[in-house]
Order: sequence, then structure tokens, then C-alpha cells
Amino acid sequence: MKNLTHQKIANVLASNGYLSERVLNVLRASTVYCLDLSSSMNNEGGLNLSGQDVLRVLDQPHSFRFLSELCLSGTSLRDSDLVHIQRLSNLRKLLLESTGIGNEAIFLLTGLKQTLTHLYLAFNPKINNDAIPVLEIFLSLSFLSLFDTGIDMSGLRRLALVICKDNRVVDIEIPVCCEEYIDNLQSKYMINPRAPLIVDSSVCAQLSEAALARNLAAHAKFNTAIVASGTKIEMIERLVKILETREMDLVVRDMLWGDQDGIP
Repeated sequence: MKNLTHQKIANVLASNGYLSERVLNVLRASTVYCLDLSSSMNNEGGLNLSGQDVLRVLDQPHSFRFLSELCLSGTSLRDSDLVHIQRLSNLRKLLLESTGIGNEAIFLLTGLKQTLTHLYLAFNPKINNDAIPVLEIFLSLSFLSLFDTGIDMSGLRRLALVICKDNRVVDIEIPVCCEEYIDNLQSKYMINPRAPLIVDSSVCAQLSEAALARNLAAHAKFNTAIVASGTKIEMIERLVKILETREMDLVVRDMLWGDQDGIP
């Protein structure tokens, strides 16, 4: 018994789904660093009756001051339930996979933006691009799981640009559709144009019609959907969009794979 710690007690109770509201109230002033509430908030077989009520204990003053990891994965949460974890000032790792939460829940996590280093949001399709402006401000994140969320390339590009600008390194798990897109960039446009072809979208308006057509034709060799003709204004707009998309896509690729300079 001399080696029995508060953490070991919490682990045993968690594995059996016994972390009810009453039990958490007993433990809330103890030195517990990790809590897994998944089984205790699961009503399977009618054994656990507390449901979301257990989260209210976390919201009490001076509760679980040492807690650095909280797992709620697989539980059924309302977005508003996450208001109860904002007092966990030492929380570093938060697992919210398959909880049914949406964008509002992410907004309610902003109180943890300075401390969270690992955030697991996978398998929550209601989280979409509208959550990106909030995720951008979590400056301490080193790991972010967005797998099987509603976030697409548009949102991922925005997030990657901010991370790159801040010189941060974040390991990100992305949705399958985004992964497939990045894996197949060579079918979207010419990845590495060489002179006299251009890569700077800001100079498109200065090109002649022949030069515009030449640039578009080069990209069309990789993507037959690209039209290499039209009026000068149409070709400028088309080439600008291609080059801007290319630039942002490469930022995403470098964020995911590391610096790919010189690699086609």
C-alpha cells in the first residue's frame, strides 16, 4: 500500500468506469496528473449514471490543479460541456475524439490556448473551416489531430500559413481528402516552373498574351482541366489563381512533410 498514489487510484477507478461526480469530488484536491473519463461517462449497461455531470467537478475552484492530461474520447458531449474544463490551468493534452462536438466547442477552449500542447479532435465531422481562426491562436500546440473532421484544403491552407508565419512546428493529422490532395499535387499544376515560366502571381498582369498562354499551357500538361487560351484578362485571372493556390499548397506540404525545397 505504501506505493499507492492518487494517480494509481484514479487509473484503477477510470478503467472500471467508477469516476462519478462523487468520486471526483473526493479526488479533486489530490495530485492527479491524468484523467480518463471515457468509461465513466459512458452509459453502457446503465452502470454509469453521472453523464456530463462529472465535468462540473472540474469547474470548481482549485479542482485538479495538477491535471495535465484529460481524455474524453468516445463520450457524447454537447459543445457547451467544454465550458467546465477552462479552469484546468495546467492542462497540456486534451483528447476529444469521437465526441460529436462542433465549432462552438473549439471556441470554448480558448481559455487553454496558452497551455495546450496536444489536441485531439479526430472523428468530429461537425468541426469545419469556421474553427480555423480559433485553432490559429493555440500557440503552444505541437500536435493537432484533425483527421475525419469537416476541415478541407481551404481551412488547412489558412492554418498552415499562420503556422509558417510564426515559425512554429506542429505535427498535424489531416482529413483523408486533404492528404489525397497533397499527395497528388503533380496532377493540379506544374509544381516547379522554371524560367521563363513564372511563380510570382503578382507579375501576371505584366505578361504578354503569348507569355500568359505559355505559362498556362505548361500547367495544362499536368492538369487537362486548365484552359490555356481566352482573353488576356481571363488568362491573367486564371494564372493568378493557379500560382496563388500552388504557393499555399506548398506551404501546407512543407508543414506536413518538412521543407521540400528542390523536391518535385
